[in-house]
Amino acid sequence: MDKPKKVKVSVDHRNGNHVSEERYGLSLMAMAMKGSMPIEFDCKKADCGICILRVKDGHQNLSEKTHDEKDFLMAMKADENERLACQCRVFGDVHFINEFG
Repeated sequence: MDKPKKVKVSVDHRNGNHVSEERYGLSLMAMAMKGSMPIEFDCKKADCGICILRVKDGHQNLSEKTHDEKDFLMAMKADENERLACQCRVFGDVHFINEFG
């Protein structure tokens, strides 16, 4: 049986840079819930924006934006490179900036 592919997830935040090797396809919310990523969540359903991250590199390695995520980001006039961590799955190496955490 093949070992699941690993991806490198990096988050720059006010306390420095956090890098973790994670399972391909895992959601950012699952990473945070297991303690491997310093990302805060509240609503977990694209409603509050507390988990917004700016994608520095690797945007092509994230799942497509959900309908709810698109609506929320448009209402917040977010930049195109901003994503809600509660809505993302990671399919390759990615580097985020967490300006609020």
